[in-house]
Amino acid sequence: MNNNLVIGKTAQLAKYFPKDYEFISSRDIDFKSICEKQYHRVFLLFAEQRTFLNEDNDFYIKTNVNYTLDVIDKIKNNTEKVVVYSTSELWNDYSGEVSVDMDYKYNYTPYIRSKDILSTHINSNRNIYNNVIIIYPFNFNSPYRTDGFLFKKIFDSIINKTKVSVGFINFYRDLIHPSIIVRESINAESDKIIGSGELINVEDFVIDLYKNLGLNADNFIDIKEIPFLSNTRKCYFSKEKYSNYNELINLTMKDINEYTVS
Repeated sequence: MNNNLVIGKTAQLAKYFPKDYEFISSRDIDFKSICEKQYHRVFLLFAEQRTFLNEDNDFYIKTNVNYTLDVIDKIKNNTEKVVVYSTSELWNDYSGEVSVDMDYKYNYTPYIRSKDILSTHINSNRNIYNNVIIIYPFNFNSPYRTDGFLFKKIFDSIINKTKVSVGFINFYRDLIHPSIIVRESINAESDKIIGSGELINVEDFVIDLYKNLGLNADNFIDIKEIPFLSNTRKCYFSKEKYSNYNELINLTMKDINEYTVS
């Protein structure tokens, strides 16, 4: 059983999976065809970029809970492992390090609540979902982000050498490169939170990206210094350390250079 399937071929993470994996869209899935095969791992990547939408509970539950569980239920008997993505935001009301064995504790948003419902349902029914692995990733970004995200603006500015206006970014996050998320997803044998294990100042990180290309960030980004965050978070980070700042910079610069060429 060596086949691996990625459902959600346009998702940001999909760009970092091995090219010999099978990739399909999350829309109009041909379950009959899938169930005729046996897979080593199936990765469910859809709905990863809906965090910023101003929608109510029903919107997120429809995709992040109901549809996700429907897909899992239909494919789990034809694969060794099903890997589904939740969010580290389920621990965003803790200060300091967090680990997967800690209770969820978070500041509410409809998106996070939907991930809570999904993750809790799977964990409460392990007799049914004994081959499902939940990945809880920290913040990951690349030039493949879709419109509406802070880092989409930043990467467009860096790649196209254009000026951009952004909101308050002088805050700390555990940042991780998407390729690390994918690497750990492929190797995971149980649920895990995936982060760098350190707090990184987002403004410093952005400035360093420009600096690595010989650019002065002051010439390209207009930063509004009014603190405004749609979701309140404490300074929390992964107990397990899967990367570091230098690796984040190097992998992100590789993304920028390859995206510029392509």
